Amino acid sequence: MSDSADRQLIELVSREQRGLRHILVAGITTLVLVVMMSAGLGVYYYVVAKDLSVKSERLTADSDRLERHAFTMRRDIDQQNNRVAAQEAAIRRAYDEMRQMYAGSVGEQALDRVLPVVADYLERGRHSLADERLIEIQSAKPGGGSEGALLKGAAGLLGWERSGAQIKKDDAGLPEQLKLAQESFNAALTDPALRSLAQTGLAWISFMEASSLRSSYALADCQAVDASVGQIGTDDALGLQPLYWRAQCNRKLGRTREALSDYSLALNRVDPAAEDAPDPAEQLIQMNAFHGLGTVLITTADLPPDAEVDAARALAERVCGSGDAGDGSTLMKLTRACLDKAIALRIALGQTENQQSGSAENISFTYLRDGDFQGALAHSKQIEKTGLFAWNELVRALSAEAVGDEDVAREARRNVSMFAPESFNVCELRALMTPEVYENARALISSEHEGFVVACD
Repeated sequence: MSDSADRQLIELVSREQRGLRHILVAGITTLVLVVMMSAGLGVYYYVVAKDLSVKSERLTADSDRLERHAFTMRRDIDQQNNRVAAQEAAIRRAYDEMRQMYAGSVGEQALDRVLPVVADYLERGRHSLADERLIEIQSAKPGGGSEGALLKGAAGLLGWERSGAQIKKDDAGLPEQLKLAQESFNAALTDPALRSLAQTGLAWISFMEASSLRSSYALADCQAVDASVGQIGTDDALGLQPLYWRAQCNRKLGRTREALSDYSLALNRVDPAAEDAPDPAEQLIQMNAFHGLGTVLITTADLPPDAEVDAARALAERVCGSGDAGDGSTLMKLTRACLDKAIALRIALGQTENQQSGSAENISFTYLRDGDFQGALAHSKQIEKTGLFAWNELVRALSAEAVGDEDVAREARRNVSMFAPESFNVCELRALMTPEVYENARALISSEHEGFVVACD
């Protein structure tokens, strides 16, 4: 091969190598650019994802806040409507009473009327505008000894009720008005003739504390109510209100027999009101007694038959009727009949649908007791339309899960999470439910309130 041919071959090979190097450099450059772009896009997507995550968390927090606000607002509106209805009923009663009042009547009748009026108020809750005026005028007089102290205590309770105030959850002690009333009742205890009435006033204040949002029927506060009522006298000496206070605490703590006895005593002592002019205070106690008796009857399903339980059931059949002819056990039908009586009295008292559901929601437990989850769900759905109640949302969640209604179960669980854990009164729940359903309820409440131990101490 000639030298020129060799040179041409070498030059050709060199050009091909240079071309390959150019291709290789271009490829490496392209690869580097692609890697850099990928890294840049990765950083960009990371920043965007981080920003979206933050925004998503904010939106979730805002959504949760709005949902809780809507929950609170709905309950506040219901409570406001209840207060308006109560005020309208009070105004109507006041108008009727004012037409019957005349100037100077109080001063002339004060001396021989004041103690019976105070007794009627403390023991049965009865009081008209004329009674209020009588008590307050007499309590404002200087001196008076033990009787004056008793009147001051009663006037303090009247003022507290009239104000519509409540013991708040974060209050450190009794509000000043109740504290002064308590001091007055304690001063009146020194007179043996007034001791029973003064102790009734003290028991009323104890019950106000136990039933407040601050306590929610805590064991210690209910024990104080029980001790205070016990110091009034024997059961035969107790008025309707003290019986109700003690029964309510026993019911909330799951003490079935004690609550059953007190509610039965209360119903046996209710005066039959005149058909044309029923007394609102008497109706209110009667309503609470029917409500309590009906609710406690549910828990007697776990008790062995005995004379006390049989007597309470016989009383319920006499005053409530035997119940509807539909499905369900005889005992649960009887329970529904008593709760229906309570609802009818709430209607007669002019209460709102939301307040009527305070008794109607307990009917759901009769369906749970009979294992009728579909019935419990249907009833709890109807109650939810009138307002949000801790027990009803719990029953709605449990029954919806039992029948496979996931949407309702999810909504009800969400509502359960918004109620304070103590508002479920687990001691009473344990008595109202079968053991299996109660365990499911405990698990549900615990899962929606992380870290809260559901237990009846």
